[in-house]
Amino acid sequence: MARHFAPSKKKKRKLPSLRAPALPKLFGPEKKKRRARSFDREFSVRDMLFVILATILFMVGLLLQRSPAIATLLFALAAGLALTNPLLHVLQSLFSKKVPDEDMLVCLGVVLAFCIGEGAAGAIAAILYHLMQILEAYTQTRGRAAMDLVRDRLPDKAMLVIGEQTHEVMPETVDPGQIIRVQPGETLALDGKIVSGVTELDQSALTGNSNGRRCGVGDEVFSGSVNRGDVIDVEVTRPFSEGAFAYLLRNVEDSSRYETTPERLTKKISVWLAPCIALLTLLIVLIPSLLTGEWTRFLRIGVIFLLLSSPSSLIISIATSCNGAELSAVLHGIVSKGHDCFEVLSQVKTMVFGKTGTITEGYFEITEVYSNGISKEDLVEVAAAAESFSNHPIAHLLKAAANWRPEIGESVMKVEEVPGRGVSAFIEGRNVYVGNASLMQDHDIRYKVPSHSGAAVHVAVDNRYWGHILVSDKTREGAFDALEALRSEGVKQLVMLTGDVMSASRPLASSLGFDLMRTELGPKEKVSAIQYLISGQGRGCSVGFVGDGINDGPMLRAADVGITINALQAWREAEDADILLMDSRIELLPEAMRISRILRRILWENFVLLAGSKTVLLLLGLFGAVSIPLAATLSTFFSALALLNSFRAFGLE
Repeated sequence: MARHFAPSKKKKRKLPSLRAPALPKLFGPEKKKRRARSFDREFSVRDMLFVILATILFMVGLLLQRSPAIATLLFALAAGLALTNPLLHVLQSLFSKKVPDEDMLVCLGVVLAFCIGEGAAGAIAAILYHLMQILEAYTQTRGRAAMDLVRDRLPDKAMLVIGEQTHEVMPETVDPGQIIRVQPGETLALDGKIVSGVTELDQSALTGNSNGRRCGVGDEVFSGSVNRGDVIDVEVTRPFSEGAFAYLLRNVEDSSRYETTPERLTKKISVWLAPCIALLTLLIVLIPSLLTGEWTRFLRIGVIFLLLSSPSSLIISIATSCNGAELSAVLHGIVSKGHDCFEVLSQVKTMVFGKTGTITEGYFEITEVYSNGISKEDLVEVAAAAESFSNHPIAHLLKAAANWRPEIGESVMKVEEVPGRGVSAFIEGRNVYVGNASLMQDHDIRYKVPSHSGAAVHVAVDNRYWGHILVSDKTREGAFDALEALRSEGVKQLVMLTGDVMSASRPLASSLGFDLMRTELGPKEKVSAIQYLISGQGRGCSVGFVGDGINDGPMLRAADVGITINALQAWREAEDADILLMDSRIELLPEAMRISRILRRILWENFVLLAGSKTVLLLLGLFGAVSIPLAATLSTFFSALALLNSFRAFGLE
């Protein structure tokens, strides 16, 4: 997504070009039809049988080495069976006039091995290459199976209530306003509100939290939740494609479009690797052989170069690691909108927090009402009228305290919300100001400083101070432990930005151990503060912002990585976030950080292991220090290690 407030640090996401390089002027107009290279592996039982038969033929050939002709024939049959799929792919590439890829180079290497009398070595290389492709296919299949497990949590049917009867229908056919019935043990297929019944819902598929949620008439419920109580009737509020679980799945499936640095790097390398290896092999074979006449020696080195040309295991292992971490995060209730979001999160050194609804629970209560010459009831009612069009949690609290009814709002006119300060309104011919001390100061209104801690909502009418309403918010459970866990995960600086006054914010910031705090800030000031923090970061360091998704859009966009908490309750408002914590548990934040750091370590382990091992083997082959079978065996061994290492990402529990 575009980051409008920090162009120097955040760039618009763009899918990298993975087109294979065309051979200029060789195939005419075909050079405009370049296609992205695919590394998808799909193997059947036939492929397993082929590799088993190839191994048997190879073993028999070893036993019959006293008859060189028969042994060579058996080795050739073994290599042919093992390379069936690559050979078919090579023929397809030739007919489509594509640039040679790793399959073509491996096949050429095996053929050259036979030409120099290394039939056994060629057969070994072919069998190992086939086994490597089978392991790559298994790796990708496991990743797809894990994704299917998440997808299968959503039912493919719903019980539609029509009159006194129920009808089994596809969820996609149910429209908002219709009623569906959910039996005990069934999973909700659509979002809605309960209109009949009381139950307990298991929302672990969405939030990762196995604790049940008690729900009754009027409560909002989400698709993907399991009914653990009695029968309930639910009025559908959103179409199937716009439900919470469908939204979660879309983010998971689309996340692979935004790649990490190792993913982009390996794919860029893979585009040019095969042609470069082919050219290098040609130079290594021709030039020294023409100078020295030792064709066999340098052809053997060329075979090693060709057999080590495939980058597929590196690409597949890295992609599998990212997908595994993404699915592991989803099981915890953490949704990333791209693999690169986890990469940026792993580099966060400064974490910035909003206060209300993030560090605190966002559920206010009135602790004191001070009135100046009017009744407390009138003070609360005027404040509620001015705040009647606001979505701030304090506005909801005031309206509830004043028993607010929509018809009362007809007298409220010219409402203007002043970000970070409050609201002004014209009510029954009078100018009303409701907000914090800064709003009073803006209009030169003398106000009373509260005697107790908390957030003060000051009320003034026609520039006359009417009093204030003191509200308090409870610190979110586990906030202190979560912040300390962030420090243990490598975060160096914790910052709190809030629109509240210093007296209400300082005790909270001190008790939780924040390093920096700024108060009485509007959205623009918060964005400026985040930009300032970003400008002070070193190379490879990022700034994250954590908010509740409500009125946090500019800050989420300005930070290198924006994180919203309790996204299930406000996931429509969290579009600007990069990472969604679906539940209200703040301990999900250090968990997301932990997953991102482990993923980063796995990615670079695989990159260094495979890129390093292939480079070393190529250098050893250049000096004749390894034989063809040993080079192929070691390459397969290191590739298998990387693929197995990528499975760790699926177990980040």
